[in-house]
Amino acid sequence: MILVVGATGLLGSEICRRLRGRGRPVRGLVRPGSSRGAALRDLGVEIVEGDLRARESLDVACEGVAAVVSTATAMGSKDRTLSLRSVDYEGQLRLVDVARAHAVPTFVYMSVSPNLRPTAPLVRYKRAVERVLRGSGMRWTALQPSVFMDVWLGSQLGWDHIVGRATVFGSGAAPLSWIAASDVAEHAVRAIDDERLVNIEVPLGGPERLSPNDVVRIFEEVSGRPYRVWRLPRPMLAFLAPFASLIDEGIGSGMGMGAQTAKGDPIDSPLQRELALPLTTVRQYAERVLRRGA
Repeated sequence: MILVVGATGLLGSEICRRLRGRGRPVRGLVRPGSSRGAALRDLGVEIVEGDLRARESLDVACEGVAAVVSTATAMGSKDRTLSLRSVDYEGQLRLVDVARAHAVPTFVYMSVSPNLRPTAPLVRYKRAVERVLRGSGMRWTALQPSVFMDVWLGSQLGWDHIVGRATVFGSGAAPLSWIAASDVAEHAVRAIDDERLVNIEVPLGGPERLSPNDVVRIFEEVSGRPYRVWRLPRPMLAFLAPFASLIDEGIGSGMGMGAQTAKGDPIDSPLQRELALPLTTVRQYAERVLRRGA
């Protein structure tokens, strides 16, 4: 049995889908009252209601589990009762502790790009969980993806492909290794069994290093129309991020990570190249998004 924590999210649900497509037994930890559990049940996922903030529910979820894959985060959540500290820090550390207590052999953890510094709360919490995993005694993998196309080129961060609007952090000239969530999900699935991915951090990037300005041009070419670009100055984001974090760590983390990625986030991962999994280009992603919106 493979436990997916964060099973209803963008990444977790795709991991569940891929695992079930391979005939693997999957258990999904779903918060009580979630409306998204039905879609997982339709895939054949065993649903366990629980919460990273409640240890007793994690004990139930980890019973008889051969691997834990954790993608859970409070980042971007509309539930104001969730915080980065309670979910991404305390909750993830609690999950590692419970998994270890239940002698779970394998733990796959979704982290962030190795290029990000721990000045943003989210990055700081991710690095703390990585440190604990290294000493956990479990067979662990920490995946460290660059920016997700699905998030950074979506409405959550100010892109609107219906009206042709883009939001760019900084000048938009620095290259980033854009990666699709579906490709990250495939790496997570492989990490469960691939011995090359044991006890290691794995940086993940897409097949191209493109600046945000390059990405805007690709969307313009695919859509056949110009995009209106709203640029957020990097110095402003860097200055305001620490103050915003005092009020809301999620908003502060978003601003801080935006300021950092404005200086670029190129990923060079020899191990990822060795795995040689197919990767989605930005143009392919743009064609899919614009076709869906047509």
